[in-house]
Amino acid sequence: MNQYVSSTTTTLSDQLKRHTISFRIGDGRFSAWVCLLLGVLSLMGVLIFNYPEFLTTPELREAYNIPALRAGLGALMISCGGFGAFALLRGKLMPTVIGLAGLAIASIMGGADTTLGTIEASGFYIGLDWFVIGLLVVGSAFVLLERLAPVNEEQPTLRREWVLDMKYFFIMHLAMGGFLVASNAILTATVGWARFEAVTNFVSALPLPLQFILILLSIDLVEYTIHRLYHQGGFLWRVHAVHHSSEQMDWLASSRLHFVEALVTRTATLAPVFLLGFDPVIVGIYAAFVSFHATFLHANFRVDLSWIEPIFVTPRHHHWHHANQVEAYNKNYAVHFSFIDRMFGTLYLPDGWPESYGVDEVDQPAHGFRAQLAHPFQTANEIN
Repeated sequence: MNQYVSSTTTTLSDQLKRHTISFRIGDGRFSAWVCLLLGVLSLMGVLIFNYPEFLTTPELREAYNIPALRAGLGALMISCGGFGAFALLRGKLMPTVIGLAGLAIASIMGGADTTLGTIEASGFYIGLDWFVIGLLVVGSAFVLLERLAPVNEEQPTLRREWVLDMKYFFIMHLAMGGFLVASNAILTATVGWARFEAVTNFVSALPLPLQFILILLSIDLVEYTIHRLYHQGGFLWRVHAVHHSSEQMDWLASSRLHFVEALVTRTATLAPVFLLGFDPVIVGIYAAFVSFHATFLHANFRVDLSWIEPIFVTPRHHHWHHANQVEAYNKNYAVHFSFIDRMFGTLYLPDGWPESYGVDEVDQPAHGFRAQLAHPFQTANEIN
């Protein structure tokens, strides 16, 4: 059930424990949470400016327009102050105070005019910039879409377990660099011998649109294979069950991945990229596309794309993969091309949308971040 948090004495911890938080227009609750978000992001933005060699993604640095980023950071801070002021006027102290504290620290550190640190080659970095971009751009866009045309109209924006999935969203974005380094090391050590210059030269010389189709198809064939293996039971299913444990689908649910799955899947799907030698431009375009597409497939967004479903995977196709309904079990493994499921007899796409999501109680990981990380390593007796 939706839980309304209206008491001015309710602490942030109390509100987070409730998990599901709904808003009423004009009561200040929405402004308070936006203030918290913008205050934290403002502080992160200032830190990124100060320490770009450690807090930015190398592949993104060259594309940044510093004056535009400063203007964006300034707008972010002004917005934080505006939402915070309204929330305080409406008597919402928590989480407004935390958001304004983040804004104050960011201002003391120089705000939008803070010093830009020296960008040097660094052997270690975390993608804090990727997290900020993902939350501001992708998150904001999908929150709007989910409010305009939801699959589940009763599901609030801050639905049950949103705190848990925000932890996954934060950690997975920050750990992106580490996963890439580990995946490249694994691929170099295991299949480096199979990378042939004649093949990479041929593929990289293909027209870019053809390369994009080829990278989608090659990765999806690998993704289909490993995805199907995850559903065969045993340890791999316990790993993958963490992702399937979400009982409410939205843009944030796509981030719920066990670290083992994140490493194994990304290493496997990078194999064709590593072996075929796609143009770096196409690799970058694919990285941006898949970040959006994975979020799109999980979103609580009702859109009629039946005209492309015979070829491409859509949100409805992937929602049925997550359905906790017997007829949908072990179906719809593809993530880009639905015809792959049709080819291998695993397509399930009836009219309408699923009625329930998640996994059976016997497979259900505990509802907590650390407990879910431990889930694959537990025996059946320990889980039950």
